[in-house]
Amino acid sequence: MGEYKIWLAKVLTMALLAIGAVSLLAGAGAAAGGLAGPRVAVVELEGPIEDSNDVLKSLYEEIGNKDTKAVVLRIDSPGGAVAPSEEIYNAVRRLKAEKPIVVSMGSMAASGGLYSALAASKIFCQPGTQTGSIGVIMQIPNFTSIADKVGVQMVTVKSGALKDVGNQFRPMTEEEKKFLQDTASRVHALFINAVVDGRRLPEAKVREFADGRVLLGHEAKSLGLVDDFGDVYDAAREALKLANVTLQKDQLPNLVYRDKKRELWERLMKSASSLPSLWNGSATATLRYQAY
Repeated sequence: MGEYKIWLAKVLTMALLAIGAVSLLAGAGAAAGGLAGPRVAVVELEGPIEDSNDVLKSLYEEIGNKDTKAVVLRIDSPGGAVAPSEEIYNAVRRLKAEKPIVVSMGSMAASGGLYSALAASKIFCQPGTQTGSIGVIMQIPNFTSIADKVGVQMVTVKSGALKDVGNQFRPMTEEEKKFLQDTASRVHALFINAVVDGRRLPEAKVREFADGRVLLGHEAKSLGLVDDFGDVYDAAREALKLANVTLQKDQLPNLVYRDKKRELWERLMKSASSLPSLWNGSATATLRYQAY
């Protein structure tokens, strides 16, 4: 069985590499489009937030690029892991002092997606954008009943009472529930503080809607979570304005996106390298800033 799993992992790895190579070659030689206006880099944060590496790399590269006049952080995400969301927030807070970073929200920028946006120079969305969801969630499945039926027992040796909090093969104790709830409350407080600091809002006001509810863009604007309605070009114009760069009459910002095919290749390589370890890994429940 072990040899079969290794063989299957190798097959899947080769398949991913082949798909990535075809995609990369298909995009080779494609002409890069773009308008003749000032260069505005668009850094995209899409899908669930599991790590911040790609976004941070893009932000630092574009801030250091002398040809880039400003940056738009385009967010279309329901949120995700806590720490990566915080890392993006902190990076934006630091880097906007060097060049303006304006957020453009897509169809959804909720929970961790909102957290990532809070420190931006300005935030744009659409009236129907789904945002808000200021809260923390952790879900832990419990397999006790299933294990009992099939005759499986998990033997746990631990060094402390809370070392195996979230053990999926036994009921959770009241002490453990309180511990996890207290932890979630502390992380929630960090989120609220980020809203207060990033958007300059009174904490009491923020707590009125920081109960996890999803807010539409027009609600978010009235509450002070976003600055205005607009698309990615509106965000780019505002970013250039903040950078004291003047557009000529009828001129549009030159929006420059990263090479998505190359990014896909990099992601496939990363995923392929982690495949063999998945067979021996185990799922661990984590706190998440994510819209549910």
